[in-house]
Amino acid sequence: MDPEVWTEFCRGLEVVGQEIYRPGAPKSPRDLAEAHRYLTHTLRSAFELIMEAGDAAHPVLSVSLGGGLKLGWDNPDNLHHNAVLDGRCEYRLSGTRGDAHYFSLGVYAGSYAKGGGRVVAFTEIDDLDRRPDGTFEVILSVREHPGNWIPLSLDTTSMMLRQIFWDRARETPAALCLERIDATGPPAPLDPAFVDAALARALGMIRGTNRIIFDFADRFRAQPNTLQPGDPIANERLQGIPAQQLAAGWWEIGPEEAAVIDFTPPPCRYWSFTLSNYWGQSLEYARHRTHLNARGAVPRADGSVRIIVAHRDPGGPDANWLDTAGHASGVWQFRWLAAAGPVEIPTPRIVARTDVR
Repeated sequence: MDPEVWTEFCRGLEVVGQEIYRPGAPKSPRDLAEAHRYLTHTLRSAFELIMEAGDAAHPVLSVSLGGGLKLGWDNPDNLHHNAVLDGRCEYRLSGTRGDAHYFSLGVYAGSYAKGGGRVVAFTEIDDLDRRPDGTFEVILSVREHPGNWIPLSLDTTSMMLRQIFWDRARETPAALCLERIDATGPPAPLDPAFVDAALARALGMIRGTNRIIFDFADRFRAQPNTLQPGDPIANERLQGIPAQQLAAGWWEIGPEEAAVIDFTPPPCRYWSFTLSNYWGQSLEYARHRTHLNARGAVPRADGSVRIIVAHRDPGGPDANWLDTAGHASGVWQFRWLAAAGPVEIPTPRIVARTDVR
């Protein structure tokens, strides 16, 4: 392997890292600290997905969101597993159902390095036949198989398993196994050409991820303290749930201000609201209350919900306070899953914190 490969990778990594200094991006000491941590998350994710699990001939399921990894406006309720696939191969996914109240499998073509992908197939695990003990098995291939089968296209590149929990700390995730069924034998010894290509692909993934996330944040910042409807085309390109509606925007709150969001949740399987930073990472939900879902929200007597985003708890009856965790601004996002119809997007109001009561 050419010694210059690593040198070129490090030079490329320096270049993509400079994208955190793009014009308009926040540059306070805390923002830049989080930006550098974000870069470590993208690098960690790229190495895990591409270097360690990037051989579609010998697939590996790896955690792509959750478990400490935060990318692309991650949802604290979610756990994602990804795998690199090749439409010319045949695979079997098996495992347990776990406690997630929503569990889906999406197959995609394309990549973040090329600006996103398209949905090849999408199904919920609960739509598959399961054995009496609750375990399941499904074949993924171009060629049709009896029983549970998900069709691949020849340009298939990846698979994502998405579990959504009401309380991840107390609920058990699925136990999963992915294997190739049209070939036998162990992988060949590590190919230097694979490592060379994986380093280049990792740079491409980081560069593409940066552009997608930062471009969205910049568009949100142009209209602060609003919620804008999600784009279904962009949702598909970014491997979103087809039945999910989104609304997101940029919030800016002064030291003695609060954002008030009043809304009546529509009939749906799940909704949540999350605070994130410019870099597309949810705020520290393990230490601060920066996220809310339908199960954890306290409704008012008429069924509506009031969310208060503020630096300190302003109090007030039937209010769900979310902590800014020391941030003066960031991205906020609603998710509504399988709503009965179009969702009415609430309008945030900025008020003095002392007026919330």
